[in-house]
This record gives sequence, structure tokens and C-alpha cells, in this order.
Amino acid sequence: MLATLNRQLFEATVFDSGALGLTTSIVHQFTVAGIYSATVRKDGKHMGNVSFEVRDDATSMQLDIDLAKTQQGSKDGCCCGTEAGQPVSSKGYVVFHTTSGTGWSVHVGEGKQASFDSTRLTKGDIFALTLLEPTRYGIENKLGSAKGSVTVEFSKGDAKRLSELKPVMVTAGKKFDPENFKLIATQGLVFRIETDARIVISRKEARKAEPDKGRIRFQRPRIVETRPARKAS
Repeated sequence: MLATLNRQLFEATVFDSGALGLTTSIVHQFTVAGIYSATVRKDGKHMGNVSFEVRDDATSMQLDIDLAKTQQGSKDGCCCGTEAGQPVSSKGYVVFHTTSGTGWSVHVGEGKQASFDSTRLTKGDIFALTLLEPTRYGIENKLGSAKGSVTVEFSKGDAKRLSELKPVMVTAGKKFDPENFKLIATQGLVFRIETDARIVISRKEARKAEPDKGRIRFQRPRIVETRPARKAS
């Protein structure tokens, strides 16, 4: 099972905020208390629904929702959807991610009045990911003109300090800030969204060296340490 997971992680060449995979996640703040119903899709196909509650008096500041788990209700023939754990504070954050497959997206609400659409991130949202393959990647906002690049490196020396690495922060506005930068394989990469965005990161070169897959371990970026400075609209 572990070998299969490693292949999936290292074979990924495109990372898309609007089509989540194993090493990507998006963060949104729902500031209005209420019960929310989210429609989950995979490659554009409806896979299920998940509901969650936002309360002003809730103590939990973060709610993690695994989009892949919404498939279970469909397999069981249930149309009622799934519930995503305890209520989250209206001052907290909801983290959408997946533990299986690629191409996942989530839509909360209906039509143009939707409170959140992961294929179109807005100011205050966060897109977090981890790049494992040492090579060069291009970065693009498909809903704007911002472009950039990131070079991923990894050496035996880097392996000794992986636990000390903090996520690299990038502001996604009219331009990426910074536009071009480097990071270490498995180091978190976090985009703070300042304008409408769909961030797509694509491999531009073959890997520089075969990484030691037995030592590299994927860790999702620590969302608690990367909260937006401002509330989402």
C-alpha cells in the first residue's frame, strides 16, 4: 500500500487549486454562522455532498474535510450526504483536501450566490501544497495574468533539516510575490489569494535527480500557521 501511495505522489506533474490531488488543499473562512451544504465533484462529475456547521460559539478553529470520503454515501445508495465532524468557529477555517485521487472540487451554495467555489478562489482564501519532485515548475493564475516559477531541490543535507523548514509564502495578486523562487522537496508552499484565482503549477523539466523515496515523507503544510491576515469575503 505504501509503495502505491509513493508512486501516486511522485507521478503528479500538475497541481491545480481547482482540481485537488493528494498533496494539495484549499482553505476558506465561512464568517456567517449556519449549516452549509457542499457539492463535491471529481473531474466535473458529481460524487456526493457534505454538510458542516459554522457557529459563533464553537471552540474548534479548524475543520478538515476529506472530499474523497463523500464517495462512500454514493456507494451505499444514500443521497443524504455526509456530515463533516464538529462545528467550526465563524472565526476559524475550513480545510478541503483529499486522501485519494485527483480532480476534486467543491461548491458551497447555488449559482452566482454561492458562498464558495474552489475552482474560483477569492481574496482571503489559501491554496497550500507540497512539491516532492526536484525539478522546475511553472506557476500560473488561470483567471488572471500572473505567472512565475519555482525550482525544487533536494540533497542529503536537506534531508537532515526537513523538520525545521517553514512553508514558503506567496501572495497571489495581479502578480505573484515572489514570482520566482526555490524550495526544498516536501517544504510547504502556501498561496495567499488577493484576487480571483485558479492556481496551476506544472512541471516544466524532467526531475533533476532520483529522490530517495524511502526518506522523503509527505507532510501537509501546517494550516494553523498560515491563516490569512484578513477575513475572506
